Amino acid sequence: MKFTGTAPLACGRCGLNALRIALASGVAWSCLAGLAGSAEAATRGMGAPYGWYDGWYAPPAAVPARKARVAPARKEKAEPKKDAGFGQMPKGPLQIVVSIGSQKVTLFSNGVRVAQGPVSTGVPGHPTPTGVFSIIEKDRYHHSNLYSNAPMPYMQRITWSGVALHEGVLPGYPASHGCIRMSHDFAQKLWLITNLGARVIVTHHDLAPVEFMHPKLFAPKLKPPAPAVAMDGGSEGRGVAPAIVMAQATIPEAAIDAIEAAPPAAATKPASDASDDRKAAEAAMPPMQTMKPRDDVVATDAQPAQGSEEANAADPTEPIQPIEVAAPVAPSDAGNAPELPQRSEPATPAQMPPAAAPSGSDVFKPAPTVDPAKPVTPPTKAADQPTKRSGQVAVFVSRKEQKIFVRQGFVPLFDMPVVIDQPDQPLGTHVFTAMEVTDNGSGMRWTLMTVPTEASAPTEQRDVRKKSKEAPKETPNPAARLKPPVTAAQALDRIQIPQEAVDRIGELLIPGSSLVVSDEGLGRETGRYTEFIVLSR
Repeated sequence: MKFTGTAPLACGRCGLNALRIALASGVAWSCLAGLAGSAEAATRGMGAPYGWYDGWYAPPAAVPARKARVAPARKEKAEPKKDAGFGQMPKGPLQIVVSIGSQKVTLFSNGVRVAQGPVSTGVPGHPTPTGVFSIIEKDRYHHSNLYSNAPMPYMQRITWSGVALHEGVLPGYPASHGCIRMSHDFAQKLWLITNLGARVIVTHHDLAPVEFMHPKLFAPKLKPPAPAVAMDGGSEGRGVAPAIVMAQATIPEAAIDAIEAAPPAAATKPASDASDDRKAAEAAMPPMQTMKPRDDVVATDAQPAQGSEEANAADPTEPIQPIEVAAPVAPSDAGNAPELPQRSEPATPAQMPPAAAPSGSDVFKPAPTVDPAKPVTPPTKAADQPTKRSGQVAVFVSRKEQKIFVRQGFVPLFDMPVVIDQPDQPLGTHVFTAMEVTDNGSGMRWTLMTVPTEASAPTEQRDVRKKSKEAPKETPNPAARLKPPVTAAQALDRIQIPQEAVDRIGELLIPGSSLVVSDEGLGRETGRYTEFIVLSR
């Protein structure tokens, strides 16, 4: 059998194609296996163990060993550090003095200087007022409501018209619109330690408190102890039983002499002899007398039994009055002395026999005594009672108004007229501050700062201009116009404060309270929620 020549060529081509297909299939399967291995390696991560994966060998990767995860230690929150302020300060009232002349602010605690810093006060067109002030408001993040919402950190207000101490720029000279600028450090520390009511004095000179004593300065008044209240349940005169008066019998002196003269009974004496001696002593004793009735006892004559029964029938509601009867003397070996008459219990109507009228003595029936009812106090509402306040007390004596004014916690308490000797002569401006209680609560330590009075030259110059030009001009003599300043002791000696005001102030006096004496009256800055503000210019 012979084959044609074309058939083998066709078979060879078919085998070649099959081989190509097999090779292509192997390459495709290899690519797919590689992709699958890469995906699995990716899913296992770079730190997967080495070995065979679906026909592919994975060598060990140079990956550092994974450290065990440890929970981070919980750190406790540290407490915020408290600023020490100005360091160690003596405990006591704070006083702030601003000197316009030296552009300095000085802080005093308990009368001792503790810190000082620079300030910048008002320019000539907007001067800072001078006088006696106190802190009436505090605001950590304050903005001005007058000057374009300008920031005023650590603001401490001293007038409601817009003057305050706060942090600001310090060029080294007056540059504000009336406020008192301070450095950031000083303003921050001062804001942390001051309270409302702290004293602020603004003057052109440097001032410092000095120790001062005077008999007219106030002293704490110790309150008397409250009276003890009986807790017996009775109140306002209701449920109070009338007083009980015990009846007593008197023994005549003759009977006492007979008893003392009687020989003492022997221990072995028979009972019959003792009874005979007792009878003899009773026979020797005169008849018992009833003591005279008091003024509040009404004497009544004894009535027969029938009369008493008729009276009881006529008035059955009348209570039966107790009577005094002598108890029978029982024989006893205790002694020969007769026993005193005892008061028996009142008999009930059922037990009382129809006794005959007593003879030989009168029976006195005491009238019932009833205590007068106490006046009932009308109940008062809580709103009608005065509110008890606490805090330091501010006292102001004005020569202009001839009065003493008292406030506590920025709230007016009372005012009274005072008598000032030589009222046409100036007193000056003096600030007395209570520092601490002494003498076991009966005394007070005081400090003094006298504020210099501003010169009155501008006012006199204005008065000279109003005079006629034809009038001869007289050169003012400063020595004749200016008088020597009045000391604080001289000012207090001229002031006569009512004793009632002294007592009321003494009951409220605590460290930090103040007394201000001035020639001025209540100025325009003194108002609601302020202490007494005294303007010297």
